[in-house]
Amino acid sequence: MSQRQKQATNEKRATRLGTGEGIARDKGRSGSTAASGGGIPRWAWIAALVVVIAAAAGAIGYVMTSGGSGTSTQGHDSAVVQDRLSTDRIDFTSDGTWPPNYTNLAGAMKALGLPGASDTVEHYHAHITMIVDGHEIPVPTNVGIDQASQTLSPIHTHDERGVIHIEADKKGFRGTLQQVFDIWGLRLTGTCVGGYCDGVKMWVNGKEVSDPSQVILQQHDAVTILEGAPPKDFKPDATYKFAPGE
Repeated sequence: MSQRQKQATNEKRATRLGTGEGIARDKGRSGSTAASGGGIPRWAWIAALVVVIAAAAGAIGYVMTSGGSGTSTQGHDSAVVQDRLSTDRIDFTSDGTWPPNYTNLAGAMKALGLPGASDTVEHYHAHITMIVDGHEIPVPTNVGIDQASQTLSPIHTHDERGVIHIEADKKGFRGTLQQVFDIWGLRLTGTCVGGYCDGVKMWVNGKEVSDPSQVILQQHDAVTILEGAPPKDFKPDATYKFAPGE
């Protein structure tokens, strides 16, 4: 290229830069990478990333708070369980025992985190002897079996012998002593059974325990619950004679 051609080229370039045409052209070249990706500005990508991070943080917070399945409200202390528990004092002659409470039985089962019912997957039995205010109190028939709503708890009874049936659709499931009373709808604490609160003692196979929520029932456990003063010659059950096949 001659000296004259170079001078003409420089003059044209200077003219373009002076009008802004050259700057715009240079920006187009230098911004070609930023303008890739369908022409979406970089700020839009950043904003979208912030939204994704915020959503992820919210999801993590939900899982930590609710356990993903409502675990923050599950268990013995949840309102749906506590609201069902009887704190009544009964007439032992006319009433005999506290009747099963079927109000929101399904809700209580869900709050307690119980599995479904099945007598073919997990099926075993325990027994409860209960003495309250000097009276031996039967565990009533059909605890956990609400025929009206067709609701069946995996923890239930079929008669008044005190035999607790644990029949769950989860292999290895073990119910607790506290769950028996929560499904029944009767308050059981370290001091009270229902409305009787002169102190409670509990034994499993003759060995004293203190917390019913920590008593994990096993096959053929014999549980004794005593509220108040023991009757004459009282002795907690070491065993119970179950029916054949139980």
